[in-house]
Amino acid sequence: MIITSKLSDDKLLEAIYKAAAEYSKLIGNAYLVVGKNKNSNYFWFQCHFKKKYFMHLLGIDSKTLSADAFYDKCDEYNAGLGTGIRISDCYPSRNHNRTTINEKSSCCADMLHIQDAKHMKIGLKDKISEYVDFTYAYGSIATLGFKESGNISSFPITLIPRNIDEFSSKKYKIIFMFEKKNEL
Repeated sequence: MIITSKLSDDKLLEAIYKAAAEYSKLIGNAYLVVGKNKNSNYFWFQCHFKKKYFMHLLGIDSKTLSADAFYDKCDEYNAGLGTGIRISDCYPSRNHNRTTINEKSSCCADMLHIQDAKHMKIGLKDKISEYVDFTYAYGSIATLGFKESGNISSFPITLIPRNIDEFSSKKYKIIFMFEKKNEL
């Protein structure tokens, strides 16, 4: 996984479309992520993905499109329909700038490739940081953070191009991930 802070407009849009293609495989499904550490302790969390979370993961707060419309335009473009999004649709959200959008977008597709998650670690966020608050995360070089939604499930709230070690003191190697495909 390569995290890039400098992307041309075309390369940024390409990275966003690639991330949307990976995200489309996750929408509507539930995932159980289970990890184990050296002491035979287990750690797990359940998560789900919806269209409305995609734009936020990239650090974008479009002034022209809703979160669902932003994702839909990316998905339609990937399917060969429509004109897709424009750079003017990619306004940085609070506490972000073009550099953070570039960094998040450059690693997002890799972080959403669930099949490779076993090469990452999971953990509970227990270190104080200046970054957005999340409950659980998985990652290695970059961190995908999840927030509890009041029941046993959580949703993706942040993608941070920083090592998971900065946020979690106890990490567990992912040993398996179950996917439950929800019928539409």
